[in-house]
Amino acid sequence: MRLISLARGSFLALTLTTIAVLPACGKKPAPAPEIGAATENGAAEGTITEQQPAATVTWLVTPDGQVKARIKAADGTPIDKGITGTVTAKPLKKVERPVTVKLEADPAKPGMYLATLPPLEADLTDVSYAIDVGGAPLTGTLQLPRGGTTQLAETAKKVADVKLPAGKKGPNGGIVQVAGNDVLEIVADKTTGQVRIYVLDDDFKPVAVGKRKVKLGVVAGSSEVVDLQVEPKGLFFTGKLVGKADPVKLTVVLYQEEEPEPVVVLCGWTPTTVIVVGPGAPVVGLFVAVNWAPVVIVDQGGPSFVIVPGKGKGKGHFGGGGKVHIKIH
Repeated sequence: MRLISLARGSFLALTLTTIAVLPACGKKPAPAPEIGAATENGAAEGTITEQQPAATVTWLVTPDGQVKARIKAADGTPIDKGITGTVTAKPLKKVERPVTVKLEADPAKPGMYLATLPPLEADLTDVSYAIDVGGAPLTGTLQLPRGGTTQLAETAKKVADVKLPAGKKGPNGGIVQVAGNDVLEIVADKTTGQVRIYVLDDDFKPVAVGKRKVKLGVVAGSSEVVDLQVEPKGLFFTGKLVGKADPVKLTVVLYQEEEPEPVVVLCGWTPTTVIVVGPGAPVVGLFVAVNWAPVVIVDQGGPSFVIVPGKGKGKGHFGGGGKVHIKIH
C-alpha cells in the first residue's frame, strides 16, 4: 500500500490552493464569488450543502466573511418567500462577543440570501445559523477554516484521491482519515470522553507524532473545538471532549511537520455529497468502548518498541494505570 506517498503527491497542490484562497494582507477583500457550476450531485463548486426536513441549504463562505446561502425546497425549487434568519460567528477570544447578522434576500436571485461576517481568522471558526422557513426551523453549525467552504472542498478533493479500504478501522477501532500527507486514527472513549489521534503508516501502525499539531472540531448537540496535546512519549495526541455523543460532523486541523499552514479536513465528506443534519441525521462513530491497544513505534533501522499499558490500580499516562512495560524486539 502507498497511502501516505499518494497523499504526499497531492499535498503540494492542496497547499497552493489553500494559500490562494487566503486574503492577502493590506488588500481590499474581493466580492464573494458566485455559487457556480454544480457537480454531478448538484453541489456547487466550493460549497457545502446541508439537508434538513424543511429545506436544503447550500453555503458559500469566503475568507473575508462573505456569506451566500441558496435555500431550496425538497423538490429543488428555490424558496424566495417566507424566509427569515441569521448567521452567527462564534468569538475567536473569550473577551469577544458572538457576531450575529441577518440573512438578506438577494432580489436578483430567487432563493439566494446574503450576509457579511467578520473575516475567518482562526484555525476553525464556528458559523452557526438559525433560519425560519415558513414556520419550520433550520439550525446547524459549520466549522470553517481560514479559507472558508472553498478550502474544505479543495481538501476533500485531494483526500478523495487516496483510496482507503472500505470500512477500515484503526488499531483501536477508531475512524481512519487521510489529512494531507498523513493517515490518522481518531477515536474517543465513550466512558471518559478521552479522545486520541494517532498518526499511522502505510500498514496502519502508529508512528511518532513528531512536530505535528492537531485540533479537533466536533458538532453534536452543541459544538466544541479541542486542542489536543502530545502525550509525554510522543506516541499520540490526546485531549478530552465535554460532550459524549457521536457527532454529526467531525473536523480535523492538522499542522504537519515543517508546514506553516494547516490541513483542515471534514471527516468523511466529499464535495459531491450532501450533509444530512437535524433530527435523525446519521452520526460519525467517534466514541467506542476503548481497550487501548499497545502502541508499537517502529524506528527505521533500529528495534521496534512495544509500549504496553499496565493493568494496575495506579494512574499512568496511557489510560490503563499501573506500570508501563517496554518490550524490545
